[in-house]
Amino acid sequence: MKIVYLYDSTPCMVYKDEEGAYQYPDDEWTEVPPPEGIYSPFYFNGNEWIGSTREEWLESLPKDEGNITPDELDALNMQLIKNDLEHNNEIKALKQVIANLTKQMLGSEGGKK
Repeated sequence: MKIVYLYDSTPCMVYKDEEGAYQYPDDEWTEVPPPEGIYSPFYFNGNEWIGSTREEWLESLPKDEGNITPDELDALNMQLIKNDLEHNNEIKALKQVIANLTKQMLGSEGGKK
């Protein structure tokens, strides 16, 4: 088995048949994988992959006041991670308080017997 790529960048797994020959897709394909850092839309022109830079891709995004930019999304994700860590620390602290209170209660009840 090996992977080839259709000219629209779709990966396809190809397998050998009973005679040991690979069975390739009917569409045009290449064994050259799309390079890292290429942004859609991209395609293989028969010689190389043609695509957009990150900046070109960002400029092509719809400009709507309701849309969030990738940079804003990254900032929101970082804030969510920070909040999650803070909440986890608060939960740990509360569990420790509960454990201490439980220990104190069991200790005082043990002294009454």
